[in-house]
Amino acid sequence: MTRSPARRLFFVAFTLSFPMLVLGCPKKQPMVQDAGAPPPPAPSASVTELAPLGDDGGEDAEAEAAPPKKWVGPAVNPNQRKIEACCYAMRSQAKSLGPSSPEGFQLNALAAQCDVFAKQVGPAGNAPEFAQLRAILKSINLPSACSF
Repeated sequence: MTRSPARRLFFVAFTLSFPMLVLGCPKKQPMVQDAGAPPPPAPSASVTELAPLGDDGGEDAEAEAAPPKKWVGPAVNPNQRKIEACCYAMRSQAKSLGPSSPEGFQLNALAAQCDVFAKQVGPAGNAPEFAQLRAILKSINLPSACSF
């Protein structure tokens, strides 16, 4: 396939002129004229010194200064605390047995279930889900914290 010289000339001319068409001529930057001296700084405001007040409000102010303490922790009844103590005792006994023993693994799993059930215990100290855990715990020698 031979190309004609006119076609080659057109290709070369187009290849050389295309960047000039796309980019165009560079624009000259406008000359920056000197704006003169900078404006004077704004007048500064006078400095105000702050001092503590001399009046403390009298004798009544001391009594009102200390607000009553508010309880911000979660509300947990005593039955939940006993069950959580049992869960912790199971977890510590599982640690003492070691991670490779099957009894330790079983106690860790029961302690995790115990934590979940402890959150569901009502004011009466019983949860229906806890009955299955109690049946399993009867076959395991547990610390005294779990005697409920």
